[in-house]
Amino acid sequence: MARARIPIEELLLRHRAIDEEQLQYARDHQKKVGGDLGALLVDLGFVGEEVMLRAQAQQLGIPMVNPEQTPPPRELAAALTEALCKRYGVIPVSGNLESKLLRVATSSPSNPERLAMIGQLSGFRVEPAAATKDSIAKAIRIAFGAPPEEPLPEVLPEPEPDDLRDRVARLEKMLSNPQFAGLVARVERLEQIAEKDHHALNVLCQVLLDLGFITREELKKRLGSG
Repeated sequence: MARARIPIEELLLRHRAIDEEQLQYARDHQKKVGGDLGALLVDLGFVGEEVMLRAQAQQLGIPMVNPEQTPPPRELAAALTEALCKRYGVIPVSGNLESKLLRVATSSPSNPERLAMIGQLSGFRVEPAAATKDSIAKAIRIAFGAPPEEPLPEVLPEPEPDDLRDRVARLEKMLSNPQFAGLVARVERLEQIAEKDHHALNVLCQVLLDLGFITREELKKRLGSG
């Protein structure tokens, strides 16, 4: 005769993971919203996911595993297919493919309907093991291969000292070229001519204003239109 399961809340109280006040609050909340009491204790923040899973593993007599640390071989994981693993949040951790038997890590070990559905879709007999959602998700990425990473942008190397010396030498050679020096001299002369023309124009405008040949408003209009 099978022994009756110890209620999950009793196990949590025994291990002092929760207290009576938290349990009563969760029960009152369950009356309002329904749902699984264990899940509500986690959602309310009274107990962590891993602690709850360890209590469930003890209650059900199943192992607690970390598939991220010991991911299954690809051929074992492929028995459920990547799509099925992602859909139900599970990953095989051991089994016998010839005997069509798999032990599957799940974060919902006390949900027999989900395990039955996985067995029906895969054609395997499925036995549960408890594991956190995060460790299962990481194990799925490892087992089936993570998507390729984006290539890092190319970083140009810093110029070597010899390269810098070559650049300085080329610049000095260009500056000492007579043609370059002549071009610089021409630019300087053009700047001087432009400055003189600007000064002469200012003098002419002032003479025209003083003689009354043009008003300041007319001068502004003519200069603006030019």
